[in-house]
Amino acid sequence: MQLFDLVIACLLFLPLSICASPSAVKLTELAKGSENYIIDIYGSDIDILDGPRDYYTVLIFTSSNPEHGCKQCENVYKFVSLVSNSWFTDYLDSHLLTFIKIDLRDPKNAKLFSLIGIQTVPHVWLIAPNPAADFGNPAKIFEDAHLEFKVPQVAADQQALEFAKFLTAQLQRSILIRDQNPLAKFAKTFLLTFSAIVIIRKKGPSKITGTRKKTIVSLLAVAVILLFTCGYQYTIQNSVPFMAKNDNGGLVVISGGQHYQFGIETFLVAGNYALLAASLLLLTYIGSYKVGEKTAITSEQVKILLVLVNAVVLYLLYSCLTSIVLRKDHNYPYPYTKLF
Repeated sequence: MQLFDLVIACLLFLPLSICASPSAVKLTELAKGSENYIIDIYGSDIDILDGPRDYYTVLIFTSSNPEHGCKQCENVYKFVSLVSNSWFTDYLDSHLLTFIKIDLRDPKNAKLFSLIGIQTVPHVWLIAPNPAADFGNPAKIFEDAHLEFKVPQVAADQQALEFAKFLTAQLQRSILIRDQNPLAKFAKTFLLTFSAIVIIRKKGPSKITGTRKKTIVSLLAVAVILLFTCGYQYTIQNSVPFMAKNDNGGLVVISGGQHYQFGIETFLVAGNYALLAASLLLLTYIGSYKVGEKTAITSEQVKILLVLVNAVVLYLLYSCLTSIVLRKDHNYPYPYTKLF
């Protein structure tokens, strides 16, 4: 009976132990009513951060005051906003992370900058939870250990990706970066693609414009299917680099992870699939070819030789594909010849 009572007590306590604190829930509600889910601090009032914290805190020290002329502050707010929107899209009710902005546009916030000793902007801090923090002195949060995100000097999309990786490493939550306006991006892509097709049909070389419309559409459809099958959308959504460099400065074309790829891998794998399909079709065509005196293939010996050459090409192409897989999964059980 005592064991049964103990189990019941644990089950009753479990929901309470996994629930977020009232302060974390309050911060989430404040974030819902804030632009880009980033809570602004006014008058150096940080009472919302008072007491024990069971959540992570991103602090953005910045200035949107035009007199300060901080262009980098604009970039920081842009990529942090992108990440905060993506975070709350996926983890709205997790109450695990809050974004706080301390902006010098409000002169009264200068008191906090002086308290911390910050002389420059921008700065982005990540402060871990502190369940042992006392009530009555919210400024104690600045004394807790923190990690500072070093803003890389790259495009805003890449900065957002790096910041998302930074948070993911600490929070153990994957953050999928989403476009702010996917409809506009789709319209732009559609117009560019449509315009390219029209220009090719109207102004392209005679060999291209003489091609039937059905053939062009078919080739474009195959190309799109190959690109999207091989991870084009992943590379766009995550703004991955086309290629990378190792510690020695050499180019890295194929990433070593199963859940990551560079942009060039999309084209390599798509090209490999396309060549495999073309080689297989050619092998079928040669195999059913009728040899005659007036045909391109004049003897069975030449036909057999072409079949063998094509079979070797097929083997090498498939080996190339399995070699890529082996770079990502060394335990892959069905490789052919390892080419690289």
